[in-house]
Amino acid sequence: MCDIMAKSVAIVGAGKMGLWFCNYFSKKNNFEVLLYDKRKIKLDPKKFAGNITVCKSLQPCVSKADIVIVCVPIRITVPVINKCTSMMKKGACIVEISSLKLDIFNSLLDIPDYLIPLSIHPMFGPGAKKLSDTKLLLIPIRNENREQKLVRSLFKEARTIVIKDPKSHDSIMAIILGMIYYVNLLLASTLSNENITLLKRVSGTTFYLQKLLFESILTDNSSLISSLLADNKQLIKYLKKYNEESAKLFEIIIKNKNILEKRINRIKQSYTNKRNIMSSYEKMYSIISKMND
Repeated sequence: MCDIMAKSVAIVGAGKMGLWFCNYFSKKNNFEVLLYDKRKIKLDPKKFAGNITVCKSLQPCVSKADIVIVCVPIRITVPVINKCTSMMKKGACIVEISSLKLDIFNSLLDIPDYLIPLSIHPMFGPGAKKLSDTKLLLIPIRNENREQKLVRSLFKEARTIVIKDPKSHDSIMAIILGMIYYVNLLLASTLSNENITLLKRVSGTTFYLQKLLFESILTDNSSLISSLLADNKQLIKYLKKYNEESAKLFEIIIKNKNILEKRINRIKQSYTNKRNIMSSYEKMYSIISKMND
């Protein structure tokens, strides 16, 4: 079985996350790691550990691997999955890690029965150092129990969370990724001509954390950001609501301060009814304190 006897992992795509998986599995005992990227980028074998093999073509990379992890841009994930599965051996597992699932999910349902499909979403970036601080989302395809066991055997330290279906996943991502990227891109664009160095020097906690967030987002691949915003069909309804609320708030700001205060109080009340928002304030300062240690 793939989840018990896996000895070799093929990584298809040598982007930031592909290299993260390559490094992660190269450190696991008894794993042979194969790496392939079709782009004409320099993958110097001398820069990798002894158990990592850089392949010149896709076929020798995936044909003998127990596990194949597809780490390519969302727009080409489906054709890459199809190409890989046509070359993989019986009983092997193909893993896709994309941030959007709805269009990709059907391609996994259609792969041959002799292969094991796995759909995960690592809720961390390539800068992650410890899996114990991370989460992995699992979207079940054929056999939820087997797929959970497989994920936990490969990523023991990470917390695994099951999302029931791809539509639910993409709806959640519309909020926790799409909306956050949208807001921070607008903020980055608005401040692009300001003296950020000065603002950072004189700022307090709030701006400092917000700057870290929007600048970190800007380090992501532009293709990924574009896909998160333009390809998630669940995002549009939230963007419409956001822009409507933004227009209302802007109108109140320029016309009536008393109404503005009432509006702020209503927003605050809607959150204090659901949770203790003071704990968020305390956590913010706790984060800053740890960063300054």
